[in-house]
Amino acid sequence: MHITRRPDAVPYDAPFHTGVDTRRLQGMEVGATEGFWMGLSVYPPGSTAGPSDIVGESIYFVASGEFVLRANGQTEHLGQYDSVHFVKGDHRELVNESDSDAVLVVAIANPKAV
Repeated sequence: MHITRRPDAVPYDAPFHTGVDTRRLQGMEVGATEGFWMGLSVYPPGSTAGPSDIVGESIYFVASGEFVLRANGQTEHLGQYDSVHFVKGDHRELVNESDSDAVLVVAIANPKAV
């Protein structure tokens, strides 16, 4: 068992993210995982991820707030407790167009496992 407390979550530089506080909760430099790693991203109003391609199978879970998701030619609005699954190569952009912070939990396939 490996517990990571929020204050101990390791910041990381997420490519193509603007204004987003990204923290690794499990996996990679935080602790060994076999098939995936998990992160917590806080998006202040106006912050974005992408547009970019997904580099490994991913699941996004909206813990709080709202997002506009543009992916593969579709636009969707995501709210609290919504989730989305991406396969490697999906093209996406995620934007917080609201006036409040939005929090996203991500689970992404380990580079070693892909």
